[in-house]
Amino acid sequence: MKTLPFVVKPKRKFTKVKIGREDIGVIEIERRGYLTVSEKAFVDAVMQGGDAIGSVVALATRVSSKTGHSTEHAYTGIMAAIQGDMNNAFANRIKEEYPDELSEIITQMSESIQKRSIAAATVLIRSRIDPDWSIDDTLDQDPQLINAFAEFYAEEESGYAGDDEQQPEASAEEIVGKSIEGNGEEELNSKESSGI
Repeated sequence: MKTLPFVVKPKRKFTKVKIGREDIGVIEIERRGYLTVSEKAFVDAVMQGGDAIGSVVALATRVSSKTGHSTEHAYTGIMAAIQGDMNNAFANRIKEEYPDELSEIITQMSESIQKRSIAAATVLIRSRIDPDWSIDDTLDQDPQLINAFAEFYAEEESGYAGDDEQQPEASAEEIVGKSIEGNGEEELNSKESSGI
């Protein structure tokens, strides 16, 4: 892998962390605190064409035209119905009138979550542990281990650096050094030499 010719190299240090449990196995993997572009692109490519949100929007349009509520309000009601909000009268009405549609959307969402977990586990293993790893290899693993990889993927996606990792504070010398550079010490030296 090629590296860029940094003038100042990134200070972030990667650490090894363990994911999993004794009963499902424990894997050591590098925590970077971010996902690479290729890791994110792989999961995004696998997730394209997911129908769950499209189905919610289509149902919201139908509910909106039937009830006179805005599409946004219908969408919110559908999401409340999916989440089981019993205190929302509109959501309860949607549950009563559209049980088959809601069931289909819930199934699509569940499949989408599972698909994302498999893609996340595959790309993390492929990019950080074994470059020859395939989706078929992932499908042969314990589902709980796949979920552990998916949780780790979510942490990396959010930029989580770990409990024991904290960004080093700049020393006084670094702060003062940056301040002198920022205030134009070179400019001051050139003015002194020119007699200004």
